[in-house]
Amino acid sequence: MQYLQALAVAVLVGKVVLLSFVVAPILAKSLDQEAFGKVVRRLFPAYYVLGMGTAAAGLLSATVLGSTRGWTLPVLIAVGIWLGILAAESYCRAPLTPQSNAMRDRLKEQEQHGVVDATLKQAWNRLHQRSLYLNSLVLLAGLCLVGVARQF
Repeated sequence: MQYLQALAVAVLVGKVVLLSFVVAPILAKSLDQEAFGKVVRRLFPAYYVLGMGTAAAGLLSATVLGSTRGWTLPVLIAVGIWLGILAAESYCRAPLTPQSNAMRDRLKEQEQHGVVDATLKQAWNRLHQRSLYLNSLVLLAGLCLVGVARQF
């Protein structure tokens, strides 16, 4: 179970680092805005499902470790962190991403007509900012798990 815990942490941190610091910047520089939007819409649902899967695996392994070796403080902390990660990834998968996509579609339609609703633009910016904050939170939580898992 310690191996599953370590694997879940590695996949979680790896997926965030790879997408945030390698894939997204390369795509943003290489594709026009329309193509970038299409790729991101296909990529993010799978990205969040992967995060949900790693959180479930990490939560399972931490729970088994707690049940078999005792509910030490590091195990309890890991369980709490994994629950937070699962909640963040699930929220980003749905409802945040579908809401963001729907708002972006309305904004693109308004842009084509030459009139953009400032309130809608602000709402989309807030959703996008929230996704960035949650992604950063997941990365920080994953890095915390690196240290906590060493104490099992």
